[in-house]
Formats: sequence, C-alpha cells, structure tokens
Amino acid sequence: MTQDVPLLIAAALLGAAAFAIVFRTPRRYFWLTVPIGACPFILIKLIPTDWNVGFGSFLAALLAGCLSHIAARVTRAPAQCFLIPGVILLVPGTYIYRAFNAALSRRFEDAFSLSLSAVAITLGVSFGVLLANWVVPSRKAL
Repeated sequence: MTQDVPLLIAAALLGAAAFAIVFRTPRRYFWLTVPIGACPFILIKLIPTDWNVGFGSFLAALLAGCLSHIAARVTRAPAQCFLIPGVILLVPGTYIYRAFNAALSRRFEDAFSLSLSAVAITLGVSFGVLLANWVVPSRKAL
C-alpha cells in the first residue's frame, strides 16, 4: 500500500482538478480547491477495508466540509466552491453500477449487498456534509 500512495495522491489531485474545471471554479480559488478536494478521496482510500464504508464516507465528507468552510472563511468565497470537487469524488457510482450489473446477471444477493453499500455511502456523505455545517458554521451564521 505504501508504494501506491504517491499514485493515489496524484490521482486524487487530478480528479479534484478535473471536477474543479468542470464546475468552473474561479481561477483565484483553484490552488486551494484542488488540495481540499483531494483530501477526502485520499482519506477514504487510506481507511482500513474492514471499516464500514458508510462510516468512512462520513469521515471523508466531514473532512471535506470542515476544510471547505475554513477555506471559505479565509478567502471570503462560497464554501461550495471548495466542497463540490471533493464530495463529487465520494459519490458511489461504482457501487450502483456493480449493483445493477449483478441484478441483471441474476446475482441478487450481490446486488442487494452492493445496493446497501451505495445507500450507506450516500447517507454517510450527506450526514458528513450536514455535520460539517454545524462544526464549522458559515460566516452568515456567526
């Protein structure tokens, strides 16, 4: 795993940069958006595999939300500028695809298990972002 960490960091930075470009992040915030967007993906990949995927997604989304709100306070920009490129990397698209593929292949136990994992990840990301709004409130809430 230690050999793959530089590749993991490069992939996370590239993914966050790509989504920052797709979502038209202003250039003046790009230098801060990319590392903040990469941190949750790196965290989710470094979490032990025996942990619950929903809890890992919760921690990663909480990290993304807290870092985004702190960056928003420092730069006086909207937190979504920093949050969306990080959270979009946590979306369980692979789990959903594999669940549909298993269902179409009549492997219903696998489909059900993968669907539950996708729901757990979705709920974890949602609750992580919500809790981040409470842990580090926005400037308007102060």
